[in-house]
Amino acid sequence: MSFSDAAGGLCAGVTGTLIGYPLDTVKTRMQTSASPLSMFAVGGGILKREGARAFYKGVATPLLSLSVLSTLNFTCYSYLKSSFSDPASGRAGPLGILSAGALCGPVAAVFSTPEHLLKTKLQVDNAAASPRFTRGSLHAALLLVGEGGARALYVGAASNLVRESVFLSTYFLSYETLKAKLSPAVGLSAIPVAGGLAGALGWFVSYPLDCVKSNVMVNGGGRMLEVGRSILREKGVAGLYSGLSPSIARSFLVSGSRFSAYELGKRVYERAFPDPNHRRQ
Repeated sequence: MSFSDAAGGLCAGVTGTLIGYPLDTVKTRMQTSASPLSMFAVGGGILKREGARAFYKGVATPLLSLSVLSTLNFTCYSYLKSSFSDPASGRAGPLGILSAGALCGPVAAVFSTPEHLLKTKLQVDNAAASPRFTRGSLHAALLLVGEGGARALYVGAASNLVRESVFLSTYFLSYETLKAKLSPAVGLSAIPVAGGLAGALGWFVSYPLDCVKSNVMVNGGGRMLEVGRSILREKGVAGLYSGLSPSIARSFLVSGSRFSAYELGKRVYERAFPDPNHRRQ
């Protein structure tokens, strides 16, 4: 773990949030819609009825929190991966990488659950007959805390914790594996390609959990398994993958740019503040 990992993680968080938020809004609307709709139908409807600004409603909270979360995820993963590394080679094997990513999940969930809750509430608010959170993220947080206390910001925490662990373990293992295989052939292009593919795969694997999480948060609670069974009864297996298209598109764009920003930010920091221990080696 180092300050360079933190610098790279911060760059990754800001870049990924701004690029991916509109598609995340479309995904959330699709997940919580009573009837199945295509990505283009939902996106076109938002643009027509609510205007382009609606795609970024609630972006302030994730822009701040995801920047912090991304910094935390990358530094935590870097530290845990080094803990699982083989002393002789200094490298972690697939199981070590998978374990490091999974163990980042509980830490990430502490910070990401309130962000996901507020983001989800704001993303579906415009579609409601009587919008409640018209003044943004802080307004929404104050209303929720006023009604249910601080615990109201952690509705869906269990489902989000499981989702984070599944996603991050898949995400980092896929990236490390793909980057190693692609780098000899395509050089630096391996970073955005491996990052994009890792994000898409991570979301595909964890997506049913994300769908359950969104519905738990929108409905104000409920047990993860019960909500999952309810979605299966009402919509079938396809219901657990509602909104997958914008998520895959978003995750490819966001993860490709996120890992590129991470690697760039890390290199810029290391050049600006070189480690004297590295110079002596």
